[in-house]
Amino acid sequence: MRFLRAPELPLEDPLRSEGSRGVPSQPPGTPWRFLIWLAGRRKGLMLKALITSAIALGALPVLPFFLTGAVDNGLRERDWGALTAWSLGMIGAGFFTAAMIVVSHRYTVFWRMDAAYRTLQLATRKVNRLGDELRRKVTTGAVVSVGATDINRISWAVDSLSPTAGCLVGLVAVGVLLFNTSVALGLTIFIGVFAVGLITGPLLTRLQASQETYRERVGDITERASDIVSGLRVLRGIGGEARFNASYRRDSDALRSAGYKVAGPTAWLNSLGEGTPAILLGVVIWIAGRQVASGDLTPGQMVAAFGYTGALLLPVHWLIGCTYRIIEGRVAAGKVCELLAVPERRAPQEILPGPREGAELHDPESGLTVKGGELLAVASNDSGQVAAVFDRLGGYTESEARFGAVPVAQLDRDELRRRVLVAEHDAYLFAGALASVVAARDGHDRVEAAVEAASAHDVVEALPDGLDTELDNQARTLSGGQRQRLRLARAIAAEPEVLLLHEPTSAVDSHTEARIVDRLAEARGGRATAVATTSPLWLGRADRIAFVQGGKVVATGRHRELAAEHADYRALVTRGEEA
Repeated sequence: MRFLRAPELPLEDPLRSEGSRGVPSQPPGTPWRFLIWLAGRRKGLMLKALITSAIALGALPVLPFFLTGAVDNGLRERDWGALTAWSLGMIGAGFFTAAMIVVSHRYTVFWRMDAAYRTLQLATRKVNRLGDELRRKVTTGAVVSVGATDINRISWAVDSLSPTAGCLVGLVAVGVLLFNTSVALGLTIFIGVFAVGLITGPLLTRLQASQETYRERVGDITERASDIVSGLRVLRGIGGEARFNASYRRDSDALRSAGYKVAGPTAWLNSLGEGTPAILLGVVIWIAGRQVASGDLTPGQMVAAFGYTGALLLPVHWLIGCTYRIIEGRVAAGKVCELLAVPERRAPQEILPGPREGAELHDPESGLTVKGGELLAVASNDSGQVAAVFDRLGGYTESEARFGAVPVAQLDRDELRRRVLVAEHDAYLFAGALASVVAARDGHDRVEAAVEAASAHDVVEALPDGLDTELDNQARTLSGGQRQRLRLARAIAAEPEVLLLHEPTSAVDSHTEARIVDRLAEARGGRATAVATTSPLWLGRADRIAFVQGGKVVATGRHRELAAEHADYRALVTRGEEA
């Protein structure tokens, strides 16, 4: 049964079509063209699914053809041999149709899963390429909705293409058979289908518009839910929980209203799908009965006409459902296209090798220099300015920053990330065992050393399974200070050549902070470490302090020198001590 074997998933290259050896095809930027492009990546599978569906669903309405022969040639003529032959023919056709339905469904599932995996891989690749730019350019709700709903709806839209083709073939087959039986009956079917098409056109337009509004609301409420969950502890602390709950309730009401607007055209489409065949059946039986009475039709032909029309119930019902899914898929494809169209940082024209170990990291825009082997404290009354400087030094934003004599923008990304690490105080903590949260690479001793340097040993000891304890996303069962120390341990365990820490101890008490300062200075001895802070504990231990105002370094030196010579620095430090 090799011809029914499932395709290999995930795909080696989601951009390349089956059997293609040329340049990979880039996905189009418009929803309908994206769906067509996605469906055509495996042309062989597409043709198999479409052809088998056309045979399977197209043959269903043909089965009543055998009734004509059984009634007219068997029952009426009392020819039991003819009756047996026509009956066996109908049974054989039924088994053949059933087998083709199974094969068609199997191919259709393969086709759907290929579309799902291909879209998932495209979206994941895009998110990975955006990297640190993702949060600046795309909302959390948009990304979550693509993964949670849009990919699934796109796959079902592709899945609906083969039954749609089969249903259309079935409609044409019924019309042709009825034309051969009676021109009046054939015209009845074609006029009825044409009228349904005229009615459903405006309904489909309304459905698409309603689906787009609904999808926007889903993204909004997903974003709001993400914000509430991630900041729930803070919201409760400042008394903002009720306000955000009220905002979420308003968004929920708007989503429900948008859902009702989707339900309206959907209900009308379902009514058409259920009611149209019943109305056509009544009209066909009335016309056929008059023609039998007048002798223009035989009883067997009337029975067949009833069977042909009755067989329309399933194709028309499926056709309406498939149309709804395709509309949903088109809206979802639009959101995926928006994600894929997000501009990425321009790749450097020339990749340069990194400098020697211990080279200085310099940002010309601010004048900040991080020297090899030193513990540098960066003090400012605006921590956002220091964060912007660190982002430039880490290559997260375009700048003229240099690592030694090499422009940061021209360094290989992997080498830069390995050698220079920007660690934010609120960086994301992934779910998993605590040891893997601190350091994904192997090295139990290295993890323990990092935990000790971050003064997080008490956090580990308080957990039931120590380093093997499973934590959820963002380790929400831990306090803010405990999570901050785990983030610091993770940064230390990475062992970068240059470590840029942004407010690493803002959520811990002074005694714990003093231990962290001493231990980190010892653990990072001989490697460059810059800490954005106004804490006197860091400032007093630092080898050098850079005082930043207005995004520029205005003075450098030791803590006592700057406190004696610069009133603004002294005022900043005094506020820090009072806090």
